[in-house]
Amino acid sequence: MGDPIVLLWLAISIAIILVLILKLKMNAALAMFVGALFMGFASGEGLSATVSNISAGFGNTMKGIGLSVGFGVMLGQLIADVGAVQTIANKILKAFGEKKADYALGATGFIVSIPVFYDVGVVILTPLAKQLSKKSSQKILPAFIGALVAGLGIAHTFIPPTPGPMTGGELLGVPIGTTILWGIIIGLPTFILSMIVYNKVFLGNKKFWNPETCEEHDPIAEAEAAKRAEELSVSEDKLPSFFAALLPIFLPIVLILLTTVWGAIAGNDNVPDFIKMLGSKEIAMLCGVIAAMIVCLSKKRMTLAQVEKSITVSVASAGTVLLITGAGGGFGSVLTVSGVGEVLSNVLASAHIPVIIFVWLIGALLRFAQGSGTVAMITAISLVSSMGTLGVSPILVALAAFSGSLGCAHVNDSGFWITTKIGGLTTEGGLKTYTLMCFLVSIISLALILVASLFI
Repeated sequence: MGDPIVLLWLAISIAIILVLILKLKMNAALAMFVGALFMGFASGEGLSATVSNISAGFGNTMKGIGLSVGFGVMLGQLIADVGAVQTIANKILKAFGEKKADYALGATGFIVSIPVFYDVGVVILTPLAKQLSKKSSQKILPAFIGALVAGLGIAHTFIPPTPGPMTGGELLGVPIGTTILWGIIIGLPTFILSMIVYNKVFLGNKKFWNPETCEEHDPIAEAEAAKRAEELSVSEDKLPSFFAALLPIFLPIVLILLTTVWGAIAGNDNVPDFIKMLGSKEIAMLCGVIAAMIVCLSKKRMTLAQVEKSITVSVASAGTVLLITGAGGGFGSVLTVSGVGEVLSNVLASAHIPVIIFVWLIGALLRFAQGSGTVAMITAISLVSSMGTLGVSPILVALAAFSGSLGCAHVNDSGFWITTKIGGLTTEGGLKTYTLMCFLVSIISLALILVASLFI
């Protein structure tokens, strides 16, 4: 609609969501639905059209991630119940020690998220983060969740073949190899510096993290989990081998990467349909679930009844995650239709600021407004490409958009809810891990991009 008043409605709608969740303890999906209704009605969309937009956004989100997240939650539950996560945790702690286990986990996420979407990486690796936090005497849960957010988020945002950096580079005529190279050059030091700042400045403050308010505590669910853990407990000598533990996790990654590499070598049009099918994230994750079931049943580690119970528990968890994630997609759809992005772009386009800062701000504000990092970075790049890069290297402009798209990630972002709910965090806990770490990554990467601009 292009009316600046829409920014006021945006601020109020987000405030409504946060108050409903944090103060009134309303379910996050219901709170976002209420916030979306207000936003749509206040911005002139009409109640009927707003409901349609929410439904469309919900459906589009489920179309994109529904099956892969559902299968991923099943996979995570199975490898946790069979002891595979315990095996990997033991290996990481032995290889890197407790002091560096969170860095090792984050680095694993960095590698995993190059070929794999953020949400898939979260559902695969979060059970490992939880297990490591339980086994570590020096690191608490947010250290590991924050490490995953940093590792997965940086690779997903800066390094093709994920859609955002792939499309962003192409819009500015940057070769994909250049985008990958610079994504790694900026991404790796950003990861290390973000971890240092998060651990020293925030987790170093004992008042920062309160498990009572930042982590979910459902006595009934915890009692059930303890009972199931006792039922499924296995001695150290019966745990899966390190290879067997890793197989269900890395099989989906290898299948997805196979399609990517095949397409890069032979061209996307020459990838056989069978390989494309195996490399789709839905089928790849299904193969991971099947591999996890085989690991569970082999050597009689679990019975069929225990495997079925694990899957049943995971389906209940997946339903909660998907409902909240879909509601976030519905809220984002309403924001897009309301014209928030257009207003923000127009406001910043009239300001006289350096190109790199301008692009970063556009990306950050669009992420704040509508939730999707991919949409934010592509929109920012599309805007500046029509204006010209004004003497700045195109790769730096692209990197600035990537960086900005991480700057303001919050409750209208599906990644926020996937990370928060699968990580066993409250909304406050999600803000102190996902939102804060994304902000640190964004600020630190922007600083590194500005330094790079002095030399290229």
